[in-house]
Amino acid sequence: MNELKEDDITFFRVEQKLKDGWKVLLVFSFSQDEKVADLFCFNVAELKNPDKKMDVHTLLNEYNANFRYSKLYEENGTISIRYAYSLDEEFHPDLAFRKLIMLLETAEQVYPRLMEVIWS
Repeated sequence: MNELKEDDITFFRVEQKLKDGWKVLLVFSFSQDEKVADLFCFNVAELKNPDKKMDVHTLLNEYNANFRYSKLYEENGTISIRYAYSLDEEFHPDLAFRKLIMLLETAEQVYPRLMEVIWS
């Protein structure tokens, strides 16, 4: 993973491929001042047709109602996943890494149906 710093926020990021070859960006970001880290899986899908926006948002709402931890959202035509990770007094990197893997697995799970809705 690559480490970046911007202002008081530290980012760790790595690009990964889904099974079909689509590339996503996994990011773990945190600030020393907060007790929560933000985990992202960016670029799960791209929504280029504005006529499909309502259908895609309906699907994202369905996923968000059913997924306990991972939350999907669309921003400027890009669909991504977010997870807020509580940083206890003792940080466990292996657990944080497993949460990033969970986001990658969520992307694998939702990608086919997202593409079905986007391309229909």
